[in-house]
Amino acid sequence: MKEISDILDRVAGFKPDERAVLATVIEVIGSGYRLPGARMLILPDGTTSGTVSGGCLEADVLERAKRVLETGETEIFTYDTTDNEASVFSLNMGCRGIIRIRLESIGKDSEIIAKMDAAYHSREAFDDIVPPIALLMFGAGTDAIPLVRIASELGWQITVHDHRPAFLVAERFPAAKTLVLDTADLSPEITSDAYTAAVMMTHNYSRDRLVLPKLLRSNAFYVGALGPKRRTEQLLGELAAAGESFTDEQLSRLYAPIGLDIGADTPEAIALSIAAEIQSVIKHRNGGHLRQRQGSIYDREQI
Repeated sequence: MKEISDILDRVAGFKPDERAVLATVIEVIGSGYRLPGARMLILPDGTTSGTVSGGCLEADVLERAKRVLETGETEIFTYDTTDNEASVFSLNMGCRGIIRIRLESIGKDSEIIAKMDAAYHSREAFDDIVPPIALLMFGAGTDAIPLVRIASELGWQITVHDHRPAFLVAERFPAAKTLVLDTADLSPEITSDAYTAAVMMTHNYSRDRLVLPKLLRSNAFYVGALGPKRRTEQLLGELAAAGESFTDEQLSRLYAPIGLDIGADTPEAIALSIAAEIQSVIKHRNGGHLRQRQGSIYDREQI
């Protein structure tokens, strides 16, 4: 999703009659570095945003884009390295697969740009264009800073909640989309969708007790709670004693302790483990070693 935000930023500065070429991966069979939906914007001067491969196809895509820019006609072409992995410009790509790429001339008012904009800013899904992960963070302590930084690099849209004005300042979280000052004694309002992940790292038991019920009843696909397992079990026990009940489906979205087991012992490493777990959950993966995976890395059609 970060490449979509980068493309939108570039296109936003276009003049009304300015054109560029948008390259989109539309099919991958066998091995390939990017999946369908990967995009690259190509400006007339050869400047690009995004990628459609690991760098091995971009030079040829740029050459083909010149023709599309001249004619304005959409073209679809295929790279096939199934017979000879060195077949693309005599480059040894190290993988064998079929990759189909669409090149289309676009401008500021093109329909595809409108759809990308709606996905990114209005959080509407269109075919292979989906909203970025919306990360709701509760707690603006020191350990929240690296998680915001990593999430920003991934193109996620970040909202940081806290009830302490001194912690909730733009200088600490320049990459956050929104900073929300919550009241000290009331649970916050939660806005979420199917692409929302929520993380509780308030280090405040009373605060978590206010926030957790709303998160579990939200549409968030992931709810992570910092701290040991017994702390979360105690939270849930006290909530149950107070008459709060949750379905099995709601509880299945709770990840506590938060993060993948990578031996994280610093704020930066913990942030990495949290971001990796969120990514694994939305992609329906277990976060294991790829060398132990059977079959394709990307669950796609094989040749």
